[in-house]
Amino acid sequence: MLQNANEGSDEPPRPAWQWVGFGALAIVAVWVPLSALAGAVAASLLAHMPDERALGRAAILTATAYLVELAAGAFAGGYLIGKWGPAGVGVRQAALAGLTAAAALGVGTWASFGPTIGMALVAFMAPLTAALGGKVGARRRVL
Repeated sequence: MLQNANEGSDEPPRPAWQWVGFGALAIVAVWVPLSALAGAVAASLLAHMPDERALGRAAILTATAYLVELAAGAFAGGYLIGKWGPAGVGVRQAALAGLTAAAALGVGTWASFGPTIGMALVAFMAPLTAALGGKVGARRRVL
C-alpha cells in the first residue's frame, strides 16, 4: 500500500490526494482504539465520584483525555504521510488528512448528538496536530 521513495519501482509515485486518504484512515485507525480506552477509563472514573464537584473535575479530565487521544491519532496519521510520502507530499497533505478525519468525526457526532462546541475544537486541533506529525515525519524521511 505504501511506497518507499528508494524502491526502484517503474510505477509513478502515488498522487498527493491519495496520501490524504491514507493519512485520514491512519488517524481513524489510531484514534478509535485510543478512544475506546479513554471511554473505559472515563466510565470507571465517573462511576466512583463522591460529589458533584469531583464529578465536574472528572468530566474535564475526561474531555481532555479525548482531545489528547485525538491529537495522538492525528499526529500518527500526519507522521505516516510525512515519513513515507514521496517528495512534494508532506505537511499540506497531513493537514488535509486531519481535516478529513475531523470532518468524518464531526458528521458522526452531528448525526448522533447534534452540533456540539467540541466539534469546533476538533476541527481546529486535528489538522494542526496532523500537520505537526507531517512535519516531524518529513524530517525523518528516508531519501
